[in-house]
Amino acid sequence: MESLFLGLCHNKPKKSVATAIVLEDYICTQGDLALIDFIKEILCEPRVEVVLIDDAFVERKSMECLFKPNAYLGDEVIDCYINLIKAQKHLKCRSRGCVHIENAFQINFLKRDGDVEIKTEELYPIKDMSQICSVERRVLLYLDHDMVFILINIRETHWYLVVINARNMEIQVLDSLGTSQDRKDLTDSIKGLQRQIGMTSQRKELKDHRWPDLQVASWPLREIEMAYAKQTYSSLCGLFLLNYIEYWTWDELSDNFTQDDMSHLRETMAAILLSSDLNKRKGCLLYNYEKEVDTGNSSDVEILDIPTNPKKRKLLHVLDDR
Repeated sequence: MESLFLGLCHNKPKKSVATAIVLEDYICTQGDLALIDFIKEILCEPRVEVVLIDDAFVERKSMECLFKPNAYLGDEVIDCYINLIKAQKHLKCRSRGCVHIENAFQINFLKRDGDVEIKTEELYPIKDMSQICSVERRVLLYLDHDMVFILINIRETHWYLVVINARNMEIQVLDSLGTSQDRKDLTDSIKGLQRQIGMTSQRKELKDHRWPDLQVASWPLREIEMAYAKQTYSSLCGLFLLNYIEYWTWDELSDNFTQDDMSHLRETMAAILLSSDLNKRKGCLLYNYEKEVDTGNSSDVEILDIPTNPKKRKLLHVLDDR
């Protein structure tokens, strides 16, 4: 199985001030294809993790969106891929400034906090200091970057990217479906961020940060015309979203890509996630959360330390040469 677990470096060259981009991307090896076939043979139930990158994981059933050509990309896959992007230094420090990429999960809190009918003390009671401190850390993290990328998910049917461009003091919208009059999810998220900034400023003196103005809710909204980087049918929005995250420099994309490129990305993304050296599940045993699991031959099982997750993880099987 060693050939199945060769690491890959998904590091497509990005255009910089001095060099032109090289139109080259990762191509699956025979080892990648064999690993993908192996994963496909694993049943979607019970729940089995096949990818764990930093704090994001993908279960076997969630990988299906990469095996079906017209499937909607789920947030588990998106968050794991974002963690791979974050691991590449040249994508965190771009030519015009530092970038923070928010994960899909955190946007739910921004949208929730944008509901002005709910009082701040109801959302963050003073007795729950852990939540308050978490918000403060996140606000300070945003203010320490020139751009913040946030992901908008409309009722689990459409993804698009929002760039909080602090230096330009504007909110940039990159939507593969083009411009839209309905940006309620976005406006609620920005209102939520404004509330979090205000809450933090009451407890801490916000200075020595990168943002020239903290009234982010008053910044203009700028819809970016994506030219050829558009989708003409559904289910590709998540793939476009990830490309926007990789290639948005400041006010332009550093690479040209079209809808046809998305099919290639879907095919290779499974290999990128599964074969990455950052995947803690690569070459390891798989497990699930079920109470009773057939562990197979005892000689195939390796005893692990007690997990920190309150739900006890039962061994499923070991990836071996069979």
